[in-house]
Amino acid sequence: VTKHPSLRVSADGKLMSDESRATLELLPLRCYLNQKALRFIRNFFSGNPGPEEVLGDVGDGAMDDSDAIDDDELINIFFNTFKVRPCKLKVDYLPEKMDMESLRDGNYSEILNLCPLDDMIINLAAVENHDLTGWGSVFSELAGKWIEDICSTQAHKFLTRAAPVQLLSTLGDGVADLALVIIVPEDNASAYLKNVVGGTTSFASKVAVEAISTSAKLTRFAANQLTNKALATSPLPSRPRNVPRNAGDTFSHASKSLVRGLREANHNICVIPYREYQQSGASGAARGAMRGIPLGVVAPIAGASEALSYTLLGIRNQLRPDKRKEEENSFMAKD
Repeated sequence: VTKHPSLRVSADGKLMSDESRATLELLPLRCYLNQKALRFIRNFFSGNPGPEEVLGDVGDGAMDDSDAIDDDELINIFFNTFKVRPCKLKVDYLPEKMDMESLRDGNYSEILNLCPLDDMIINLAAVENHDLTGWGSVFSELAGKWIEDICSTQAHKFLTRAAPVQLLSTLGDGVADLALVIIVPEDNASAYLKNVVGGTTSFASKVAVEAISTSAKLTRFAANQLTNKALATSPLPSRPRNVPRNAGDTFSHASKSLVRGLREANHNICVIPYREYQQSGASGAARGAMRGIPLGVVAPIAGASEALSYTLLGIRNQLRPDKRKEEENSFMAKD
């Protein structure tokens, strides 16, 4: 709701902005963040220019006084009340590097850059601000109150959803549910037996899904590392844009990755020594074989790791269609 002020001109001769009352209600949000995006958001709301902006200002030189805009001429909107209703935020965060110098200086937020965060659900509390001018002030106050609330009530989630601890945290919930069903008996024996069977099945399915998901991530990490180190000139085929729905959808890419690894091994172990033999004789073939054997061993492992990772991803998506839908939505958002 916006209304005109009672006085359009203040006592010191400045124009008065419209007075507004706003209520914001957000649907549940899904966010994929990396370290660069988080740094940009922090600098944007704090008003600190990034290095590109500083270099740009230096290169452009001083602005002409005639081109400068007087801040007093800009009329920012005035909010009597700005309310935001509670909502949920599901976050995946991918760090790039941790600044050890900043950490030594006391910036403990750098600990977040130690490992990625997966599927962390944050509850954003209701916020009500009063007497603020400009959207920058509104969002700055909003972010400050949300950060304060998250640090005081939900800081443990940054530990439990971190990649090394996420598996133990998820399995711990299943173990707790199973233990509660077994320890607390019911008067009805058939109902108790049914709950035990249901709890055991739920725990077993969580163990299987988490084991498959973790194995898929580890094997993909291994494939990427081996590809970067040993197959830079002939990398493995890139993954299809369509998320696999089941194990059958992974056959094409998995077979291509495996064949690429075997073909690279054959090229390094057989083809290159044979060419060296034709040019330099037995000594050249021996040198070519010595250079090609390490790459010939690594290439099939890289191809097999990528094939296994993609196959496990298809199995995971077949067991958990909700995870597949989230990945499909993330790819659509990136497009």
